[in-house]
Amino acid sequence: MTISMNCKRFAILLIAVATLGCGNQNDIGPTGRVNGVLTNKGVILSPHTQVVFLHSQGGTAAYGGTDEKGNFAIDSFNDGNIPIGAYRVMIQPPESQLGAEDEPSAEELLENSNGRKAQKKDAEFAFKYRQLSTSGLEFEVKEGENVFQIDLK
Repeated sequence: MTISMNCKRFAILLIAVATLGCGNQNDIGPTGRVNGVLTNKGVILSPHTQVVFLHSQGGTAAYGGTDEKGNFAIDSFNDGNIPIGAYRVMIQPPESQLGAEDEPSAEELLENSNGRKAQKKDAEFAFKYRQLSTSGLEFEVKEGENVFQIDLK
């Protein structure tokens, strides 16, 4: 008889959890939308250059590509709304510009006596902007619309 009672309790608990849920997974608190213009020393970069935002605390990642005028809008799983807070940002070249040639060859590393990575001469922007740890780009997303003018130096 105790097995039957435990089964009933489990069934009631299961129905309650199914009805109430475990919390709204889409409830991420206050959100903001991000858009802006991306340039390198005032020059517009190639279309489809990616601007990637990573929330410093929560780990939320969202990105958007540039158009021919350098405009971008960050998209997300939540129709472009991302949690407010501090974000680290990195920039990625268009997919058509990615490739093994972006990394210096062994010969280039050996020829570069000061130990720094050789940079591809025709790259549109410095390699450091491709990594969160070296980009130095940080922005505070506030509730509502956020417009950022990002000019790489």
